[in-house]
Amino acid sequence: MKKTIKIAFLLLLFMGLTSASLHKFYVSVNQLDYVPEKKAIEITSRIFIDDIDLALEKRFGKKIYLGTSKEVKDSKDLLRKYFQEKFAIKVNEQEKEIRFLEKEVEDNVLICYFTIKNIEKINSIEIKDNVLMELYDQQHIFHTHVLGKKQSLLLTSEKIRGQLNY
Repeated sequence: MKKTIKIAFLLLLFMGLTSASLHKFYVSVNQLDYVPEKKAIEITSRIFIDDIDLALEKRFGKKIYLGTSKEVKDSKDLLRKYFQEKFAIKVNEQEKEIRFLEKEVEDNVLICYFTIKNIEKINSIEIKDNVLMELYDQQHIFHTHVLGKKQSLLLTSEKIRGQLNY
């Protein structure tokens, strides 16, 4: 009897562990820094290439092939347009223009660089991010460093908007 219980327990444990590893985790990691000398916010976003590639294909109706030799010439413009639709930031309750600067590939991760110019003072930052949420139960982690204060924010498909105060 003890042997049967032990085997059943090990079988259930094995099934639980293997099924958990089959579920993909959808997350982006973002760093937001205020640089007072430049009066600018600088943002670095890391997102899995296959996920963003699929989102761009769905949104624009063509394969983009990010990070490959087959990457389409207007990929940067398509990324810019996609992020403009899905990503917004308010500083002190005023919507700000987020400029998409550049992208680079590191292994299977797309790294995107953004900036927001002409920021004199920061009392609050509100972030709205629903990138990839049309495809997945996506999570976006924002680590911020503003005025010497480090804070983090987690956005999900249930909570696409969050605010940090300084």
